[in-house]
Order: sequence, then C-alpha cells, then structure tokens
Amino acid sequence: MPQFLRQTDAPLFPNVLYTRPVTRASGGRLLLLGGHSGNFSEATAFHELATASGIGECRVLLPDVLAKLLSGAPGTFFAASSPSGSLGREAAGRALELSEEADAVAIGASLSASSDTGMLIEKLLTEIERPLIIFGDALKSVHHNPRTITDNPNVLVILTMAEVFKLCGRLGIPINIRPHAGLINKLEIVQDLKTASSCQYAVYGTEIIVAADTEFIVTPINFHLAMVPALFNATLATFWTQNPSRRRQGLATGAYLIHLATSFMSQPDRPALPDLVRGLRQALRQDES
Repeated sequence: MPQFLRQTDAPLFPNVLYTRPVTRASGGRLLLLGGHSGNFSEATAFHELATASGIGECRVLLPDVLAKLLSGAPGTFFAASSPSGSLGREAAGRALELSEEADAVAIGASLSASSDTGMLIEKLLTEIERPLIIFGDALKSVHHNPRTITDNPNVLVILTMAEVFKLCGRLGIPINIRPHAGLINKLEIVQDLKTASSCQYAVYGTEIIVAADTEFIVTPINFHLAMVPALFNATLATFWTQNPSRRRQGLATGAYLIHLATSFMSQPDRPALPDLVRGLRQALRQDES
C-alpha cells in the first residue's frame, strides 16, 4: 500500500506558512506562458489567483493577437502569435528573455494544440534554465515525447486523474483500476507514475495528491473547485516557486491553503473567480492572525 500523510484541520508544515514571504520583493517571480485568441480567461485567472496566493510578481506572456484587448493589463506582455492565435515559434526569444527574470516558468493556460505552438513548447522545455510548472494544454503538446518533462527533476506537473491515465499511457505504464478501491487505487496509480519519473506531481480532483517523493500527501477538497483549474495551477505554482529547498512542503501547504480557502467562500459549490480570490486572501490573513 502506498505510504501517505493526510492533512485536514491543520497544515502538516506550519513553518512554510509562518515563514512565507510577506513583501512583494521577497515573494518570488513567476512567469506564465499561455493564452489564445479565443480564450484568455484562464491566463488572467492564473494571474489573479497567483497574486492572491502571495506570489511577489506574476508576469503573463500572451500572443500578440490579444494586444488590442489586453494592452496595459498589469504584468502582461506579448509575443508573436501562431496562425491559430496561440503563442507561435517566433515567441521563443521573448519567452526566453522574460524567463531569465523569473524564479519559475509555468506553461499551459489555454494554449492551442497546433504544431507551431507545439514546436515552441518543445524548444522552451530544452532551453529555459528555470524550474518549470507544466499543466493543461502543455501536456498535450508533449504527448509525442513526454520524457522531456517527466525526466526533469526541476519540473512540477499539475494534472487531474484523467490526465494521469493519459500520461501513463504515453509512458507505457500499465494502469490497474480496482473497482471500489477509491483513494488507495488512485495512490497506487500515481505511485507507478512517480516511480517512472524524476519530476514532481500534484494531482487534483476530490482531493489534492502531492507526489514529490516516496511518501504522498493527501488533502481533501470540495470537488466543485476542480471546475476552476487555474486555482490549483496558480496556488500550487506559487508555493512551489517560493520554496525551492522544500518543494514537497511547499506543495502540501499550497494544497492546505486551497482546502482552507473554501471555508471563506460564499458559494464553494459554484466557484467563481472573485470568490476564489477572496477565499485565498482571507485564508492567508487568518493564518497571520
């Protein structure tokens, strides 16, 4: 049986919260690459939720097809678009330039599945010299060669169980689904994936499973929150970025913050961005009191 710890009423690593950065200058710098001409809400939500989670600075690099709509938005930059309206191959130079000023780079918010964007991501995965957070559409872009992320110890992959199944298939990892085995079966599958990988994983759904070493950490959450992937991508990326020497503890604490934020939301069963932002901020304020 996989070994795991569970946190519900209190964080497993309170020192991560007690010693977290309290000024923007010390809060870490995160760069997000994403956006599409037909959907940029996930990228803007990531920015708002990362800020609410306490990141010092969150920059977002979007395709320049969105410049007329979003020019002047805080922390927003633009680079060359692909024909499909996502970031294109020619955006590589700008992305690499901005990555040099970041502590970590997140890739995956509303990217297209075009070959042009796929080639950009493949290039950036080999040339960005910063820790990487991969999620969403970025996972689809590396389906031909998932080892570019799974063999990298400086990568965090944030995904759902459905995406775990797909990634296991691409890596040739057998999946043993045992009816009625519930959480233990999930942990067994994630354990098989982690054993075959060097990267770290955070899996969300009815709970958040942190798989950063041989012992997992499980945090129950309101399953309705999974309707807003940006909540998990932004919050977990923030705490992972801020804790480079204690990644596992940082991820577990980010998961606990999401769990705690639910109690401050007015409608947790119908999560909306303003309510999520308010819940995260109030959860952090309670910890400070």
